[in-house]
Amino acid sequence: MACDGQIHELEIKELKSMVKNTSYFHGIDLSGEVDLMLHELQNKGRHLVDEILEALHQLNLSTVQELLVLEVAFRLANADERLDENEIKFIRFLRGKLRVYDEIIRDRFGPVEYLFDKNYANEIVKEESRKELMDVFKIPDLTIEYHSFQDGHDF
Repeated sequence: MACDGQIHELEIKELKSMVKNTSYFHGIDLSGEVDLMLHELQNKGRHLVDEILEALHQLNLSTVQELLVLEVAFRLANADERLDENEIKFIRFLRGKLRVYDEIIRDRFGPVEYLFDKNYANEIVKEESRKELMDVFKIPDLTIEYHSFQDGHDF
């Protein structure tokens, strides 16, 4: 949500909708997690993104779980009805960390243009996209449309 430098109210609403209407985040206190991640993001900046995606890669998720990760990323990136270049780079790098085949992603989400203009499963492209992401990806000073995620905005 912070890729474009703004955590938009529509992104928070989408996240709340996923918490309420899906089992994606079952058993997780998301309000506490979001506040913790924002604090870490302010301290570590873009390196936190790298750490999270590397940890995700090490989890050895099932195909279904990887598709759910992509779905959450797609839904949050598109929630504010504009797709920023940093969000595209993030999703490309995220895709490079997943083992699911492109054909399965296409079957599930259709032809996502910015995702399939290169083979992001290829190891060389993974490292190039990581370097590009870390070189270009900036976490600007965040604009948060909620004062706190815990103050009356329960997940």
